[in-house]
Amino acid sequence: MPLPPVASSFPPVLRAIVRALGIVRAREWLHEHGGVNVVIPRYRTTVLGLDSDEITRLRRELAPHMDAAGRIWLPKCDKLLRLARDAQMRRERNTVSIAVLARRYGISSRQVLNICRDDDDGDESPNLPLF
Repeated sequence: MPLPPVASSFPPVLRAIVRALGIVRAREWLHEHGGVNVVIPRYRTTVLGLDSDEITRLRRELAPHMDAAGRIWLPKCDKLLRLARDAQMRRERNTVSIAVLARRYGISSRQVLNICRDDDDGDESPNLPLF
């Protein structure tokens, strides 16, 4: 599956899960199973709330990230949602006020500024320490 543009900022394991399941299905699945160490079965089966085709795709995409026993630590769903939210906020920051963004996403205006500033830090030269 092609990755959505926001997925380029995801950690490698999360990118592999989105590539295997799609972003909507990955969010649903990680909501149920994220934050724990799981074994991805080798054979076609319906386990972990996935059908056999999804298990096959997931195992293929996650193969470089699994240990020898076929286990992998799954990221929590909130990471996926936060990264997507932050990317959307950065896209909207020049067209919508900070207050509107804060209300829309249920966070403080200070947090909106921090998220947008984090994006700006990569574009400029590194900050030199004052002391």
